[in-house]
Amino acid sequence: MVVNLDDDFNFLIRKISKSSGIVLSGYRDSYLRRRIDLRMKAVGTNNYTAYMGLLEKDKNEMKEVINTLTVNVTEFMRDKTPFIFFREEILPDIMERKKQCKSNMVRFWSAACSYGEEPYSIGICSKEVLPDDWTVSIYATDIDEKCLEGASQGVYSKEQLKNMDPSIVRKYFEPVGEELKVRRIPKISIRFKKHDLTSEPPISKHFDVVFCRNVMIYFNENQKVKMLNDFYNSLSDNGYLIIGKSETLPVEIRELFAPVSVKEKVFKKI
Repeated sequence: MVVNLDDDFNFLIRKISKSSGIVLSGYRDSYLRRRIDLRMKAVGTNNYTAYMGLLEKDKNEMKEVINTLTVNVTEFMRDKTPFIFFREEILPDIMERKKQCKSNMVRFWSAACSYGEEPYSIGICSKEVLPDDWTVSIYATDIDEKCLEGASQGVYSKEQLKNMDPSIVRKYFEPVGEELKVRRIPKISIRFKKHDLTSEPPISKHFDVVFCRNVMIYFNENQKVKMLNDFYNSLSDNGYLIIGKSETLPVEIRELFAPVSVKEKVFKKI
């Protein structure tokens, strides 16, 4: 009898998708296989059929494999230069345009926000640049509920804050035992919500900036196009899109965005 590993793998992926509500067809097969194989090794199973049996018996293992598939890097400003560009170039430009239409509110979307480092960094940068009476609304989304739960607490280790200026840490964080908690920042609202970029419509509209960094590398071309079209539709006129340093825009949607900084992978809605 010949066992078709591809059939077993595809069946496993459908099972995880159905149980989790995450559309895994948007991820590369090679990535999914590598991450699932790591999880199978951790629990001591050596084939997809046996692992499916474990998932049926152990609900906690389903949560573990979902966490394994949704990679999350937990560190503030791991890549500092895009945030410097955001603070020094993008925010002043947005501020000038808002003044012309007599608005003092800005809206940002941190897509695939992981444990919340990015949306809090966006809030801190905004507070450092914008006038005190301006309102900042940040939507922070991810498909991992465990991440969102942790993000909403806003508690981080000192190691996770190592890339931030010590004066900024003192200003925006307060000690909680051995860890540090984000202080409440006046006029800044961060809403955390579960959202699947590969299958659901945009979380809202009229954003001034959409951050989606180091996420596209896990998606196939169709899912990239879907997601970027959604970002285009969710941005205000002349709104900004910031992607990861190693990522590129698919050919199909390049006419929708004009490059602002090739180095920092910043684009503007056309």
